[in-house]
Order: sequence, then structure tokens, then C-alpha cells
Amino acid sequence: MKNRIRAIVGGLAILATLAVGAPVQAQAGSNPAAALGTLQNPVVIAAGTACGSSCDGKNPATYAVYVNGLITTCSADAVTVASKTNGINLELRYSKACRTAWTRIGSDYDYPTITSYYPDGRFRTSYSGFAGAYYTVMVNDANLLAEASASDGVLTWRTDRY
Repeated sequence: MKNRIRAIVGGLAILATLAVGAPVQAQAGSNPAAALGTLQNPVVIAAGTACGSSCDGKNPATYAVYVNGLITTCSADAVTVASKTNGINLELRYSKACRTAWTRIGSDYDYPTITSYYPDGRFRTSYSGFAGAYYTVMVNDANLLAEASASDGVLTWRTDRY
């Protein structure tokens, strides 16, 4: 009987420990029924970390994260880290909060691609097509390299890797 009580008390202690993290999600406006990565249920990112491969293939304008006490999207702090303007308006966009990258182009005439590489140059993953108006989905860029490219069917343009 004592062992059973110890097991129950131990289980309750574990649940109480796990519940300590719940207020962070509650402060973030979490709705457990909402899809992860939405404004109602953002992905929690610790300061100085990244959302990692869970951000691969997600829309930077709608994928929500909770970082440094704020709910934001990965595109909110985006900067252009590489570009190509000779015959095209091609940009490699980067989010410091999410540590992700994606391609943005100036029109829907060209077909965009974002490609992720390991630091030694090996291919990691790639996504082509539009996630929204003139941009692709994201790839994880934490300790990795990303390259934006676009093609009109005849020519292909590429940015430097970042």
C-alpha cells in the first residue's frame, strides 16, 4: 500500500513540475485546440535558440512563435541578407528570431526556390513554389547555409549562400 501511495504522490509531483511551464504558454495566448505555430498556439522558442527543423516548410508570414515574451511571426524581423538584381529582384530573407531563411522575388513570373545546405556544402533540403505573394516557405538556418534561387524556365538566378 505504501508503494502505491508513493507512486501516486510521485506521479502528482511530476505533473506539478510539468505544470510550472504552463503559464508561459498561457501568457502566449495558447489554445491547445489550435494548430501549433498559429497565433493561438505559437511555438515557444527560448532566447538565443531557433525553431530548428520544425520551421522547415512553414510559411514565414503566418508561422507564429513566442520568443522573448512576445508572440510574433518569423517574417516580422526579417532582413535581406543576400540579393540578386541583375535581370531579377531576388532576395534571401532571414529571421534572427526564428533563425530561418526563405526566398522572396519581385513578381510571380519567376519560380522561387529556397535551398538549405550543411556547413560543408552538402545538400540538406529544398522547397520550391509560393507560400504567399512572391515568397517561399522557410528552411531552418541555425548553423546551416541557405541559398535563394529563381527560374523563368530558361534562366536561373542564385544568391550567395548565407
